[in-house]
Amino acid sequence: MNHRFLMRALLLVLALGFGIWGCKSGSRSMEEGLPMPPSAESGVYDGQYIQTEYGFGIPLPPKWSWIRLSAEQEVDEVARITDPHRDLLVRLTVQDRSGDDRLTGKAWAQMAAQDLEDHLFKIEKKGKVEDWKTTGGERWFSASFQVTDTHDRHWAVQEWALERNDLWYGAHGMMLASDAAKDAGKKLFKEMQGALTQIHWYTPIGPRGISIERFELAQFTEDFRAALESRSLVKVNGYLDELFPDRSKWNAWYQQLVSGEPKSFEIKAVSNGLVINGDYAAASWTITRHDLKDDKTEKFEKSFRLSKKEGAWKITSSIERK
Repeated sequence: MNHRFLMRALLLVLALGFGIWGCKSGSRSMEEGLPMPPSAESGVYDGQYIQTEYGFGIPLPPKWSWIRLSAEQEVDEVARITDPHRDLLVRLTVQDRSGDDRLTGKAWAQMAAQDLEDHLFKIEKKGKVEDWKTTGGERWFSASFQVTDTHDRHWAVQEWALERNDLWYGAHGMMLASDAAKDAGKKLFKEMQGALTQIHWYTPIGPRGISIERFELAQFTEDFRAALESRSLVKVNGYLDELFPDRSKWNAWYQQLVSGEPKSFEIKAVSNGLVINGDYAAASWTITRHDLKDDKTEKFEKSFRLSKKEGAWKITSSIERK
């Protein structure tokens, strides 16, 4: 076996056995005013890894990969990320903050060092503890180590941790020390650190935030709002049930709304409210047409009944105002 293959195999073994703490079920932490993630499933979307259960997204460096977790993953582990050659493996973890404990750089370095020793790594050198601000104002604490495993192989370890509300978010990176000493290795650690500073937040899906049912409905209504602004009758009708009554009346109204030279007017749709009751819901929008030439604005209130038919939401009828 060549060096690269051995290194990759060892990284995967380490990923299964190398972890800090377990993630206990925490208290519900409803996030207000945050955007919805693009999907109900965690994964990579438009170049960023998005964790939907805990509501965070991290942009991946170019050509980096997200590795699906196996059944042997650590209990607090939510994702693994690696560079194109799999020289650097980074595990992302989430854990409940213990009581009133506050995260500090010193405490994080001590916990990380203890965890390395518990996993039979010998710490040869400790780097200085640093902290890095995120674009959202949070702060990552960073600690670096040079360690040796039980087979006398040398590793560079970088540990990051961030506290937000009642959770600690961790990133744990490992690379062979010989690779980490090279400019290419240093660049990989720097790229990962840059990605972490751009962490951003979404509404969590599940026990800590929005239910999957409300998430699906919110996604459907947001997509319908965008369709209303698209000026495409075909797109709009894709959200209407096949048995939508007065379809011809609706089509005539929408075609009148978007008639004229496209550059001469603007269409804006804003959601006014949403009520869900099991597999049924009601939603309303304000639709505004602004004619640029004569600076004329018209507003229309449109409300609809919705139903989740065959597992997918559809608009079943209009609600006429009395």
